Amino acid sequence: MPGPHKRTLHPLLLERSYWRNRLQELKLARQSVLLIPRPDLSTALVEVNEFRLRAHDGLRLYGLRAQSRLTGRARPARVRIVGPSDLPAIESSAITAGECEYVFQEPAGRKLEDRVMDVLRICQLAAETGCDSRRGVRLSAEQGSEPDEFLIAARLLGGDPEDVRGSPLDDSAGFGVSH
Repeated sequence: MPGPHKRTLHPLLLERSYWRNRLQELKLARQSVLLIPRPDLSTALVEVNEFRLRAHDGLRLYGLRAQSRLTGRARPARVRIVGPSDLPAIESSAITAGECEYVFQEPAGRKLEDRVMDVLRICQLAAETGCDSRRGVRLSAEQGSEPDEFLIAARLLGGDPEDVRGSPLDDSAGFGVSH
């Protein structure tokens, strides 16, 4: 039985000059985030906030942020995405492992390039709201179904060991990606 193989992306999806321009837009776009406490989802051990974040193109992204009340401020972050018809839900295993989890709902009908930018925006939020940037942001997908936007975002953030350093976000975003 063959082992798991790494899916490859078309080289044009990783064209640095294209993404460099898009990432410049991301850096210039004003980050507008609203964090709303969710006591109905929180427990004595886990603090949950709903976030509403403006994407690079003005669309509102919605999701949940959860973190342990017992661990210190700086903790690794885990970013997950759910489909447009699924409600974001916290996976308690990530929180008990000491991670801060960000799970967001993918807007329906979004182009791949915009989905990549959405993932990068959530990673940026994680880095700015208590994530330990030295320990990285982990992009997490359903088992065996890592979406293209995660693969591209990981390459752009320098998280792919096959990728050459010099990513458009290297040393300027303050966070990395691990799988």
